[in-house]
Amino acid sequence: MLNNPLYIGSFPPPYGGVTVKNALLFEAISEKMQLDKLNLMDVKHHDLAAIAAFAKAVTGRNGVLLIGVSSDWRRRITDFLYRFNRSKMSRSLLFVMGGMVPNDEAYAKRLGCYRCVFVETQGMREAFERAGTRNVAVYPNCRKRPATPCHVRKTDKRGVRLVYFSLISEDKGAQLTIDAAKELSNCSFTFYGPIDAPYKEKFMREVACLPNVEYRGLFDSVSGDVVSELNQYDIHLFPTMCPNEGVPGVIVETKLAAVPTIASNRGYNSELINNGKDGVLTCRDTVDELVDVISSLAASPEQLDSMKEAALLSADFFYVERYLDTISEVLQER
Repeated sequence: MLNNPLYIGSFPPPYGGVTVKNALLFEAISEKMQLDKLNLMDVKHHDLAAIAAFAKAVTGRNGVLLIGVSSDWRRRITDFLYRFNRSKMSRSLLFVMGGMVPNDEAYAKRLGCYRCVFVETQGMREAFERAGTRNVAVYPNCRKRPATPCHVRKTDKRGVRLVYFSLISEDKGAQLTIDAAKELSNCSFTFYGPIDAPYKEKFMREVACLPNVEYRGLFDSVSGDVVSELNQYDIHLFPTMCPNEGVPGVIVETKLAAVPTIASNRGYNSELINNGKDGVLTCRDTVDELVDVISSLAASPEQLDSMKEAALLSADFFYVERYLDTISEVLQER
């Protein structure tokens, strides 16, 4: 019998959105109470001991589960618990990773049988409730409070430094950024991230022709300090055109780094960015619009520095420590 609550989720490696969130949340809750862990990566790799532990976890009548899994596994586990172990389900917590909202009423109602379903934004909470899920609360895409907080780095009037820190693909806005860089020779643009294979040749050719653009490859977030790295820049660019954009962790990380974001008004970006205060939301997905916004901020260093201060202040909402008492209280409800 499991004496401690069991956290089921995928953990690093590899280092991706879901695995990093699980590692952070497990570590943070473990500082408040004893937790056991089941790495779903071991189940996926057909580790027999992990498969046996997983089967015991979802069929056993005792104990509590904390579940942080991707959408496919979320549905499988939810359907099984609803049909065969609803009493355990009613004691367990589900952490929804990303922006996927239930797409049918029956599934939404089954999700409501957990003690609590944590989603990443208020807009997601409202969408889940409209779909028919009850017991929904907000746990954002959090980060741990840095041991040494970042400070606002004043804008150098000689030229603004911009950073793109995401998958480098056309639908993520990489080409839009490149085209803006062509019009803004007095600004420097730095790219980090994996390059989408079909776009790689074109991207590298463009970078080679632009003296104000640099590609720095993949940032090693394991050995490196991503917040300190981002703090070197004045503006973060997230001009995604993906129709199903989730809740990007990089916007949270740039807040911790005191860097405002220029982002397209897609997905849940409007809940992460206070337009005109700690960043700017664009609407048209055009080069002209992006150039105009960057030029305006570059010409107003005082306004840009004010946005940096507001971005850093807004980071307080995204510290995992802020939510631990609520999670602990929900776990301990009888």
